[in-house]
Amino acid sequence: MAKTRFEMPGAGELARMTFPHVVRGALANGAQVWSIFNATLPVVTLALVVPVGSAHDPVGLPGLAGAMADLLDEGTDKTDAIGLAEAFADLGSELSVDVGPDVTTLTLTTLTRFMEPALALLSDVVTRPRLREDDLARVCEIRLNRLRQLRSSASAVADRAFLSAVFGPHSYGHGTLGTSAALGRLSIDDVRTFHAAAMRPQGSTLIVAGDAEPEAVLAAAERQLGGWLGVGEAALGPVLGPGEDATAVPVSQVLVVDRPGAPQTEVRVGHVGPRRHGADYHTLVTLDALLGGQFSSRINLNLRETRGLTYGARTSFDFRTQSGTFSCETNVQGDATPLVVSEILAEFEAVGGSRPAEEEELARAKSSLTRGYVRRFETSAHLAYAAAQLVTFDLPMETFDRYVPGVEAVTPGAVLTAARAHIRPLESTVVVVGDAAGWRAKLDVLDRPVVEQIVEF
Repeated sequence: MAKTRFEMPGAGELARMTFPHVVRGALANGAQVWSIFNATLPVVTLALVVPVGSAHDPVGLPGLAGAMADLLDEGTDKTDAIGLAEAFADLGSELSVDVGPDVTTLTLTTLTRFMEPALALLSDVVTRPRLREDDLARVCEIRLNRLRQLRSSASAVADRAFLSAVFGPHSYGHGTLGTSAALGRLSIDDVRTFHAAAMRPQGSTLIVAGDAEPEAVLAAAERQLGGWLGVGEAALGPVLGPGEDATAVPVSQVLVVDRPGAPQTEVRVGHVGPRRHGADYHTLVTLDALLGGQFSSRINLNLRETRGLTYGARTSFDFRTQSGTFSCETNVQGDATPLVVSEILAEFEAVGGSRPAEEEELARAKSSLTRGYVRRFETSAHLAYAAAQLVTFDLPMETFDRYVPGVEAVTPGAVLTAARAHIRPLESTVVVVGDAAGWRAKLDVLDRPVVEQIVEF
């Protein structure tokens, strides 16, 4: 019988992903060049990935990598900040500088015919920034104002408290903004020294994705970035190493940040998690989707749909090169704080113990991950971003081709094994930010030490 317009069409076959071929080369100075040909539009996206991020900040100067990155587009030895912005605008482009825990990435998109002028500007920004003291003062003031704003955001306070508690004094334990105290100590000499150590061709990778032949890309990169040389030996702050997953506080604590008068509570529950480069990655992302990574996941259905305590709750793995976190975050009505934390911890336990994954919910989780996966690779910018992930985490070229089959192959048994290994309720740090007067005494139900916390901004 023919379908009527009142019947929903069935889902089609899963689209299989084939990532475009990456042509790899190298400049004489050691920088790598990756070229991905995509002739859909006459544009190219350039992404320069430098293997230095906020985790390389020196001890006592959190935020240095971010401040240095902010100064890169404040002018070069050829022009000031306004002139540099206008030069990029003349190419129909805009430079984006992103500092993560492990890498700093400079990205821009322009027409193919402007590729080499764009590379020339990128070279100036990386190798010849002016790094002036007055620019640093302005950048630091902007960052200090941002920290003042974040201090008034319960969500930002909870995020910062959680990261600090989980990683403690280790280099992953702070964000790119750093702290007001560190910014107050920062000098232009600190920035210049860090720039000389960090912005080096060795270990860096230029990715060019779009309508440009690999031979032309390599030749243009050699002309514009071939003179980029490292100065001396790199001397950077240490990054958290494998096996150094120590926490700043004893496990099972509840950290309370009191905000009198707040009608709601920000909640974070989690612990140190695995690094990205793991054999069970597909199982972990499927586990996350089932537990809290999508709207129909267990934790969201429990706290939002069944109990009506929140507009939404989600879990996530924050994968990094050496380690990471697993956490659940939500915002709830204040008087429900102890109950919500109890339910989150119970769901953590259940997925690895009393209520393992069932076939039907596992199928839903897989579908949420695979059905729209190919949309992540539609444009040159998408391709450059994906390639940057390969560079950052040192992943195999076939990583994206393996994703859909890898997720489809996940079994309930594999999810149970991963949950027992990587979801650890007894080791979870709990952070609650809100008006503690209404619920602090009730936290005793959690049977964990409760500690008042002051968060540094």
